[in-house]
Amino acid sequence: MSSSSSTSASFWDDLREAYDTVRRQSFRPEPPDLPFVERWKETGERLALLYLGTPLIPVLLFRIRNHLLRREVPVLPYVCGLLSTAMWGVTIGRHTELGRGLIIPHGHVVIDGVVKIGRNCAINPWVTIGLSNSRRLGFSLQGPTIGDGVYIGTGAKLLGPITVGDGARIGANAVVIDDVPPGATVVGAPAHVVHTAPPWPSTGSNTEK
Repeated sequence: MSSSSSTSASFWDDLREAYDTVRRQSFRPEPPDLPFVERWKETGERLALLYLGTPLIPVLLFRIRNHLLRREVPVLPYVCGLLSTAMWGVTIGRHTELGRGLIIPHGHVVIDGVVKIGRNCAINPWVTIGLSNSRRLGFSLQGPTIGDGVYIGTGAKLLGPITVGDGARIGANAVVIDDVPPGATVVGAPAHVVHTAPPWPSTGSNTEK
């Protein structure tokens, strides 16, 4: 398979997983017949995915930017970064690894440092994921490692070399500076566990810088 066809396949696979993330991370039960979704799918699956996969755009810009950087294309990678920051308020550092199906529904997100985010995660607005310079943790370039199916609420801060397990849920405005077990719900500043549940079903590891 050529590089261009492989990139195209990856693009559509990412959109499919992002749509799955929207459905699985929603607090609303799905309508039994899904008339709106089916109506769009009748016009063609790819058009439906493009329309429904809008929360993936900053992620796609990140992937395009890093693809261009690897090929040493001048200027265009920085244009992608500027578009992401200017249009969606999303800044993602070069040393971040993102799994497929990540959605950032409303923008205003900063991800920086050596950060790894698994598959099918949802990151809400005003979230910061990155480095810590606290007295307890000191300063480290290593940021969080986040598992699959993690939901991060509005305004949350995940800082330092912590691990967030599969299927964890981070409450709005939580400040997470310690590891979070798989399936746990954490709230508060500093965050603490208030609920545990079975972890998100494993989808395998597939991240892309």
